[in-house]
Amino acid sequence: MVNIANYNFEGPWVLGTSFNNVPGVYVVYTSQVWLDVGETDSAGQRLNGENHERKSNWTTCSNGMPINIAFLKVDSPALRLSVESGLRATLNPICGER
Repeated sequence: MVNIANYNFEGPWVLGTSFNNVPGVYVVYTSQVWLDVGETDSAGQRLNGENHERKSNWTTCSNGMPINIAFLKVDSPALRLSVESGLRATLNPICGER
């Protein structure tokens, strides 16, 4: 478990971990930088393999540091969007929509 902005996320897992198809919010980061925050109704479809369109950005922006993913299961689409928006404002990740 990892606490990010007062949310208790599962993980961290390294980039390349296979995720189950569950809804939630994910945070992608290294020990030095917040890379991305996103929400999905299916973590496996969004994060497994090369499915995520910003995956190459994460690698580029990680400066060679190991990339971690933390995941918070959130069933409600409205709550997922709210949590994602709040985390983006708090963490200011360098990839994705601002």
